[in-house]
Amino acid sequence: MPVAKPVALIGPRPAIARDGTNAGEWILPDKLEPPRLHVDTVPRERLLAQLDAGITLPLTLLLAPPGFGKSTLLAQWHAHVFATGHAQVAWLSLDEADADPLRLLAYLALALGLGGFENNTMPLGVAHWRDLDPGATRSALLRAVRCAQQPLVLVLDDYDRAAGPATDELIALLVEHGGPRLHVLLATRRAPALPLARLAVRGALQQIDANQLAMNRHETRAVLGTHTSDDDARRLRSKTEGWPVAVRLAAVWMSGDGRSSDDLTRFSGRSTGLAAYLAEQVVNDLDPVLRDFLLETSLLERFNASLADAVRTRQDSGQRLAQLGHFHGLLVPLDDDHEWFRYHPLFADYLHQQLDRQSPGLVNHLHRRAAQWCAVHGQLPDAVRHALRAQDVALATECIRQAGSWQVLLQHGTAAVRALLCQFDPRVVRDTPPLNLTQAYLHMRLGEFGHAQTLLERFRDFPEAARAPLERDYTVVVALLRDLMDLVCGNARGIAQLTAQANALDQDDHLGRGTLLCICATTALGRGEFVAAERLSLEAVEVMARSDTPGSTGYALVHLGQSHFYRGALDQAETHYTRALQLARSPHGTDATLAAACRCLLAQLQAERGRHDEAADLLEGALDTLERDDGWVDVYAAGFGTALLLARQRDRSGRAAHALLERIDTLATRRHLTRLMELATAWRLDVLLDMPGTLATEAIVSRSGGEAAFLHALGSGHGWRQAHALGFALARWHAQSGRAGQALAILQKQQQAAEAAGDRYHLGRVQLRLAMTLQQRGQIEAALIPLGAALDHIAGTRAWQVAVDAGLPAKALLRGARQLDPQAAAGTTRALTIQTLLDKLSCDEALVTELFSEREMEVLAELAQGHSNKHIARRLAVSENTVKFHLKNLYRKLGADTRATALGVALQRGLIAAASPPS
Repeated sequence: MPVAKPVALIGPRPAIARDGTNAGEWILPDKLEPPRLHVDTVPRERLLAQLDAGITLPLTLLLAPPGFGKSTLLAQWHAHVFATGHAQVAWLSLDEADADPLRLLAYLALALGLGGFENNTMPLGVAHWRDLDPGATRSALLRAVRCAQQPLVLVLDDYDRAAGPATDELIALLVEHGGPRLHVLLATRRAPALPLARLAVRGALQQIDANQLAMNRHETRAVLGTHTSDDDARRLRSKTEGWPVAVRLAAVWMSGDGRSSDDLTRFSGRSTGLAAYLAEQVVNDLDPVLRDFLLETSLLERFNASLADAVRTRQDSGQRLAQLGHFHGLLVPLDDDHEWFRYHPLFADYLHQQLDRQSPGLVNHLHRRAAQWCAVHGQLPDAVRHALRAQDVALATECIRQAGSWQVLLQHGTAAVRALLCQFDPRVVRDTPPLNLTQAYLHMRLGEFGHAQTLLERFRDFPEAARAPLERDYTVVVALLRDLMDLVCGNARGIAQLTAQANALDQDDHLGRGTLLCICATTALGRGEFVAAERLSLEAVEVMARSDTPGSTGYALVHLGQSHFYRGALDQAETHYTRALQLARSPHGTDATLAAACRCLLAQLQAERGRHDEAADLLEGALDTLERDDGWVDVYAAGFGTALLLARQRDRSGRAAHALLERIDTLATRRHLTRLMELATAWRLDVLLDMPGTLATEAIVSRSGGEAAFLHALGSGHGWRQAHALGFALARWHAQSGRAGQALAILQKQQQAAEAAGDRYHLGRVQLRLAMTLQQRGQIEAALIPLGAALDHIAGTRAWQVAVDAGLPAKALLRGARQLDPQAAAGTTRALTIQTLLDKLSCDEALVTELFSEREMEVLAELAQGHSNKHIARRLAVSENTVKFHLKNLYRKLGADTRATALGVALQRGLIAAASPPS
C-alpha cells in the first residue's frame, strides 16, 4: 500500500486557505506531514524505545497537557520508523474542521494512500471530499489496512481538536478491527472517548502520560547545552519538574542578557516567554468559569474539591476538577483516587501573577477562607501558613490555640512545629500565651531546658485574663519540664502531688490527666517502685485511650512495659512495647520520639535474651532520634546500656565503648541529667576493668565516689539504677584486686535492695556474681544457692544475657554446678539451662582454640603474671625475638595495641583467670 512520504513543511496548521476561503473546504497536504524538527532537538531515546515496544499493540495513547513535547516526540519517532523501514508510517495532524466525518475519512484515505487517493488527490469521479460515500469509503479504508503486507503505523496528532462522537467511532473502528498489522498512535490533550478500559484489560493499549514525557536530568542538560553543569541541570529539572516547554524556554531565557547559571532561581512562571506560552496555549482557550477556578485555587499548595469550595464560596469544584481532567501534568493528582491535587509550581506561579493583577483585593480573603477550612479539618500547618499570608496573626494564633497549643507537638512532631513557629515574629511568640507554651514545649522536646524555663517565667507575668484559659496547659507543661529534667523522682512526695494535680483537672480532660499520670508512672519507675508504676501506667492507658490523640497511649504502654521488664515479665513487656510501636506508626503520622523509645526498649529486651543482631537492628538510628529531639532517663539508660553491651562485645579493644561513653557524657551534660551522668561514670569504670592494670581505673573509682556513692545511691530511692551499675563495677574491681570479701559485701547489699524492690533484672545478675565471688573464695557449696536462684530466673525468662554478661569465667562455675547441684540432675530444667548457657559460652572458647597456638597461650599466661619479655624468654627457653613475634600475633588477634589492653581482652574472653596483680 503506498503511503504519503514526508516532505518539506511550509506550515503545520494553516487555518485559512491562501485565497481567503475557509481552510475546512480544502485538502491541505501539509497536514499529512510531521512538523519539522529543530536541529537542536534533543532525542528522547528512552521514549522512542517505549514507542518501538508498543508497535505490536493496536493503540498507543500520548495524553498530556500542552508543552509536554507530544508532537516533537511523534515527529522523532515518525522519522525513526521511516528511516528504519520496518513499518509503513502515515501522519495526520488534526484540527477542528476534521470533526466532520467525511473530511476525516478523506484525510485518512490520503494519509494511508488508499487506492484512488494517491498524490493528495480525490478519486476519479469525486470532485470534492463532501461527495464521498461515507459507508463505501470506510469499508474500503478498513479493508485496505487489514490487507496491509507489513506493519502499518497511523500517527494522529492533536486528536483532541477533532474529537467528537463521529471521530471517536471511526478511530475505535480502526483500532478494534484494523487487523494485527495496524498500530494507531494518538496524541491528545484530553482523554478520548475510546474504549480505553476494554483495550487495557485486553493488553491492547500502551499509555504514555505527562510523568513519562517529562525530561530527566540528562535530557535537561542536553537542552541547556554541554557547557552546563550537572548541578545546574538538576536544579532546573527540579524547578520545572521536567516540563519540556519550560525547560526549553528556560534555556532560551538563560541565553539572553548575559545571564549565568546563578540566575536560574529567577526563572519562574512569570518569566515573559513562559507566561506568554501559558496564556496562549493553556489559559486563554478555557471557559471563563474554569479560568476563575484556576486563579482562585492557585494559592493552595494542595487541595481537594471541599477546600476549593470553601475558598471559592461555591459548591461546584468537583465538577470543575472533572472538567480539568486533561490538565494532568499541570494539575497534578496526589493520590490514586484523584481527590487531592496540586499545581505544577511554574503554572501556579503564573496563576498567582494573574490573580494579583486581576483581583488584588481577593488574595487575603482567599487565604483567610483556606486557613479556616484547614483549621477545622486538622491541617494546622496549612491553616497557619494561610492565615499569616492573609496577614492575620490573630487568626494564626487562634488556629494553634484551638489545636491544643503545646499538644500540637504530639500530633505533628518537632520538625513541623518548629517550622510552623518560625513563621511568627519571635516577640509575638514570646508574648502570646498559646504560642509561648507551644514554643516552651518545643524547647523541652529539643533538650533546650533553659529557653523553656525563660518562656514559662514569662507566662507567669501575663495578665490574669490572658493566662487563665491556659492554666491547665501551663500546669501540664511545667510537670513535663520537671520530668524531662529528671527533677521529680528525687521528691518522695512527687507522685502524690502529681496525682492531686491530675485529679484536679476536668474529668473530660483525658490528655491532660493521662499526661500527668504518665509522669507519675515515670517517677515511680525512677524510684524503683515497679508495682506502683504498673498501677499508674494502667490508669494512664485507660485515660489516654479516651483522648483526642489516642496515639499518646503509646507512652503509657512504654512505662507499663518497663514495670514488667524489671520484674522479669519479659513476654508481657514485649507485648506492651510492640503495641506502643504500632501506635507510634499510626496512619495519622509517625511519632518519631515514641517509635525511637520503643525500639530502644525492644533492643534492651532482645539483648537480654541474647539476640544481639536483632538488638543492633532495633537501635539503628533510634538513639540519634532521642538525642536530637526528645528522651528521658529511663529510655536513655535502656538504649545506651544496650549499645554499650554490643560495643564491648564487638570491639574488644574498648575504643567503641569509650566513644559511646563520651557521647553519653555530652548528652547528659547538655540536658542536665545527673542520674545519666552518674550511670555513665559507673559504666566507664566497668569498661576500664576489661583492661586490668589501667592507671585510669583508680581515678574513675575516685571520681565515682566509690562505696560512699554506692551506699548513697542505694538508699536514695531514685538511685537504684546507678547503685547497681556502680555496685557491679566496684565488686568486680575488688575481686580482680583479690579483695573478694569486699566484693561480697557490696553484692549482698545489692541483693537485699533488688529483692525488696522486686527487681528481677538486677537480682539475677547479683546472684550470679555472688556465686562467682563465693567460688573465688573456695566456698563452692555456698555458691550453689545464689547460682541456683539465678539459673531459675534465666530459665523462666530466657534471659540468657544474665550469664553471658559474666563471660567465660562463669563456665567453671556452671560445670561445677552440673556435678554438685542435686537439682541439676540429667533431664531437669536446671540441667538443660546449664547446658544451654555452656553452649553459648563455648562459642568464644571454640574461637579461642582456632585462633591461638599453644605457644601463644603460654606467652599470654606469662604476660598475665607481669613478666618482662626477657623473663618470658628465659622461662620458655626461647629467644627474646621469638617472644616479641608471639606478642605481635597476640595483639593482632586480640585487637589490642598495648599489654594492658591485651590482658583486658584476654580476661574478658576467659583466656586468663582473674588473679591478684603480681608484686
